[in-house]
Amino acid sequence: MKKKWSMMVSALIIITMVTIIILTNREIKKETGGLDGYESAMMKDMPKEEVERLPEDWQVASSSEKPGLSQGDLAPDFELTTLDGKTAKLSDYRGKMVLLNFWASWCPPCRSEMPHMETYYKEHSELENVEILAVNMTKTEKNKEQSAKDFVEEYQLTFPILLDKKSDVMKMYQVKVYPTTYIINEEGVITDKAMFPLDDKLLKELLDNSKKN
Repeated sequence: MKKKWSMMVSALIIITMVTIIILTNREIKKETGGLDGYESAMMKDMPKEEVERLPEDWQVASSSEKPGLSQGDLAPDFELTTLDGKTAKLSDYRGKMVLLNFWASWCPPCRSEMPHMETYYKEHSELENVEILAVNMTKTEKNKEQSAKDFVEEYQLTFPILLDKKSDVMKMYQVKVYPTTYIINEEGVITDKAMFPLDDKLLKELLDNSKKN
């Protein structure tokens, strides 16, 4: 009897997990205009054709790894060209809180969070002294810079879009989950990170918590 009951509980758990995955993917697909979602944001769950576009020397993050830099680390400085041809250097934003986001146009969760970031940028960033720097994983894009340009036009993004054409900054920040967002305080120290898509509520919580640290 106990064995039968245990099997029934296990079956219910499996059914529940499958249902959650299906509903999550449906929601992502709805928010991203029809693109299929991934089972997770890990490289191992990405479609094969997308993994093949990633730099050859990247290693797939295993379940035992904790990708990314840690809270309390000094954010490595870098300089990249923006989509509009200007130069952006992280250290130039000292004195502001920086939301450093790594994204790609082929990533459904990235598409899901971008409208929320744009809303925050327009309505709150200046008042709260926060800058958004969105680093495009240009080396992984099918049409390179043009893919980023088309994405920005589609979503009408107005915050700075930085082009990581050689994946140097992505490697520097150990990005292996998409999207990845770092919160960097006014002194250039990492106060938080998110390895999942952000919505309005999560974005506000992340920034508010970082201001308290």
